[in-house]
Amino acid sequence: MNKARRREFLKTVGTAALGAGCFTAGNGRLRAQEEPNILNKGKEFKPGEKVETSGVYNVLHDRLDGDTHAEHHRVTAIVGTIFPHCKGCREWVRFRLHMAAEPIATDPHFTP
Repeated sequence: MNKARRREFLKTVGTAALGAGCFTAGNGRLRAQEEPNILNKGKEFKPGEKVETSGVYNVLHDRLDGDTHAEHHRVTAIVGTIFPHCKGCREWVRFRLHMAAEPIATDPHFTP
């Protein structure tokens, strides 16, 4: 679809079509939003485990002993890397997938 026809189409249906990735990279797929490993969504990962899905993870620090060395927060983890130990609660920290996201370096829409 040429740019003029695309713009006319978007005026008709709204920009939601563009945001949904209808016309991206010729294949019309939203990689990060449509392909996350849904099985990982509620799963908690421990330090030393391999990251199975790139994305933003909730970090849950141990509070069993009332230790408040760190509040819960979010980090980005890349597939294939290893979840690290926490300096404070060591192996008791847990990671839970908040939102899957593809690393920009592997996205077919961009050149490295």
